[in-house]
Amino acid sequence: MIRTILFPVDFSTESSDVLSCAGELKNVGLEKVILLHVVDIYKAQGLAPMFERNAKEKIEEYRKVLEEMDIDSSTLVVQGDVKKTIASVAEDEGVDCIIMGATTGGFIRGRLMGRTTEYISRTSSKMVLIEKYDHFREEDELYIKACSAKFSRVLLPMDFSRNSKKALDEIEHLSDIIHELILMHVIERARSPEELEEIKEDALKSLRDLGQRFEDKLDVEYQVAEGNPSESIDRFAEETDVTLIAVTTHGKGSFKDILLGSTAENLLRRTLKPVLLIPAGKR
Repeated sequence: MIRTILFPVDFSTESSDVLSCAGELKNVGLEKVILLHVVDIYKAQGLAPMFERNAKEKIEEYRKVLEEMDIDSSTLVVQGDVKKTIASVAEDEGVDCIIMGATTGGFIRGRLMGRTTEYISRTSSKMVLIEKYDHFREEDELYIKACSAKFSRVLLPMDFSRNSKKALDEIEHLSDIIHELILMHVIERARSPEELEEIKEDALKSLRDLGQRFEDKLDVEYQVAEGNPSESIDRFAEETDVTLIAVTTHGKGSFKDILLGSTAENLLRRTLKPVLLIPAGKR
């Protein structure tokens, strides 16, 4: 359950828009938001104290927005290494989720993961909600506002490993704001058409067994595809108006290490959909 979130801000328009995530998550138990701004010691150098003073004034505007939503919040402005500070604050504060906005200040830019988000995704034991830019038009970045019905149509790829099944527990905590849930399995290869059909039938049955627990509350859909996992997942998400892709951090096969392996890395870089990373060993 997401009770406390850490929201790193850089005072861009995009990071301001991502605050709307808090309003949606409030409906499923969100109690507190920790607003964090890290003054990059490597860039600020001797100007760091001045940047810190300015940031403390700006971050109050974000706190007031949350206050209007009737959400408890606290602010933290510190100097340090941006990515390492975000990760350490998340651990120290015991947050349930880190929300990384699609900002121009080094998180994500278009289809490419920034070093900060990549570091957090690889190292944090917390859930990470990664927002994305929608697309580019000439030099203007068109941004789809964060959390606009974010959880209305959620895609959850499954490889049937024990760790990937743990994501179902987290999805269940969010079921009050999810309208549709799609459970998807991707078959990478089969030795013959006959074997492919057999694997598809078994996979579909397994998906239905897993999704049965949700059918009384949600519209549940089951999909089995064949091909490259990241390409298949992203293509399906784009073609069917998925609003969020949720993936676990560890699985098996191509999902053996979802954050470090090619499947997840390609998916995170390829997709323009928001992604919720759910560590199998989440604390």
